[in-house]
Amino acid sequence: MHPKIVDRDRLLEIREGLRRDGKVLVQCHGCFDIVHPGHIRYLAFAKTQGDVLLVSVSSDRHVNKGYDRPFINESLRAENLAVLEFVDYVYVDDHDWAGPILSEVEPDVYIKGKEYESHKDPRFLKERQIVEEYGGTVVFSSGDVVFSSTQLINQFRDRFSERAQRLQFYCSSHGITLASINEAMGAFWDKRFLVVGDPIMDVYTHCTTAEVAEEAPIISVTPLSEESYVGGAGLVALQLAQLGADTTFLTTRADEETHAAAFDSLLATGGVHAKFISTPRRSLFQKQRMLVGGQKVVKINRGQHAPLSGNEQREFMEKLVAQGDDLDGLILLDFGYGMFGEDLIRDINEFVQKRELRYYVDVSQRGSSNLLKYRGARIATPTEQELRFALGDRESGLSNLAARFLAATQTRELLLTLGDRGAIRFHPSTTGSDRLATDYLPALADHAVDAIGAGDVFLAGSALCDAAGLDPRLALYFSSCLSALQIGRLGNSPSSAPELQSFLLERAELRESR
Repeated sequence: MHPKIVDRDRLLEIREGLRRDGKVLVQCHGCFDIVHPGHIRYLAFAKTQGDVLLVSVSSDRHVNKGYDRPFINESLRAENLAVLEFVDYVYVDDHDWAGPILSEVEPDVYIKGKEYESHKDPRFLKERQIVEEYGGTVVFSSGDVVFSSTQLINQFRDRFSERAQRLQFYCSSHGITLASINEAMGAFWDKRFLVVGDPIMDVYTHCTTAEVAEEAPIISVTPLSEESYVGGAGLVALQLAQLGADTTFLTTRADEETHAAAFDSLLATGGVHAKFISTPRRSLFQKQRMLVGGQKVVKINRGQHAPLSGNEQREFMEKLVAQGDDLDGLILLDFGYGMFGEDLIRDINEFVQKRELRYYVDVSQRGSSNLLKYRGARIATPTEQELRFALGDRESGLSNLAARFLAATQTRELLLTLGDRGAIRFHPSTTGSDRLATDYLPALADHAVDAIGAGDVFLAGSALCDAAGLDPRLALYFSSCLSALQIGRLGNSPSSAPELQSFLLERAELRESR
């Protein structure tokens, strides 16, 4: 092993020595899958900020860049960095973020990329808080990073595939570039949204190897660790907030809620203002997934269908109306748990029409929920199955279904999500034709790790782009980027602006259209 590569004990020993000698320690943290010129410039800049440069490298199991990453294993990635003259020490860090190693090492200077300077990535904000609390300094590297490891790895992987050509044609035809998307994202800041829907918590329980129990042919697992995420409408609110919107989430709350503290903490940490009405019979809906080796083996749903009483519906509308001033958009998600009864839907429809609010809707295929109940939305984002369920039609073509849906609900646009086949935008033709115009975009994700939450962040991106007055074709691409990021990782946490920026830098179709 290269002498610059150190373990934890040796690293802490070195740190104490540097303190005694009055040396300034600078730390960088990342994946460094393929060391390219962008990395060299970043690390060279970091070295100028102090006396000793430490680079902490994410271990293989915590590289969250896709199912086939890292391309190079942690030992070789560490060695690649160690041979650089201006790197003094390399440490392979077995955590999913930099916080723990920053707390232990307490570098004098922590270097981050320029893209983090103006974004509200909660993970980086925690890192920054750690550094500043012990008296350290966070410095944002100057200079453009013009390469990306993922971009280099993927550059020729499927360059001539039909999907790649369709994506490139879509972006070039509609003027979608990295610059145009960056400009669009600047329009998101301080847009004011109200999101309404059921309180949903997604729990991922990681277990030991699944076995067949002795007493019966059933799966036997032992839980090891657990992760909790806000799902459904709450995830939509979190994704909006991550991209700069001023977001309020209106939902229900039982009097004694077991998971209330965790639920509230996740929302608050993500920058969402939560408003609740008291509903003693409606507890938080928990969807627990048991996983073995990253694969889901069992799903347990907790929470029952529970309609709101008349008084609860009136209180809900009072809170909704109170939040309705100066809204840029209202987003409604009906998961079929009974929250949206006929009277409440009627009141919401009337309120939206009276205030002339931008209104966006998504309805799951469950129980009494049905897309056709919601009128006058600017955008609806069902799956193909949800649209067919709403219309009771398994046979007709998609264009026929879309035309009937738009006519029945007076919805302005239908964004139909098709899973690994991508998404289609249906909207009235601008040429005077009675036929709907369409825009088709293939799926951007190469591999699906976990599809949970992909539709929710797609809705968030679509509503945000529409409220900002952006080209709907750019909006379709942008929202699909959010879905691709969501699908590429386990769990349904929202994507931060820096994560999205990194993803965009890797897209071949944007590189072609620059």
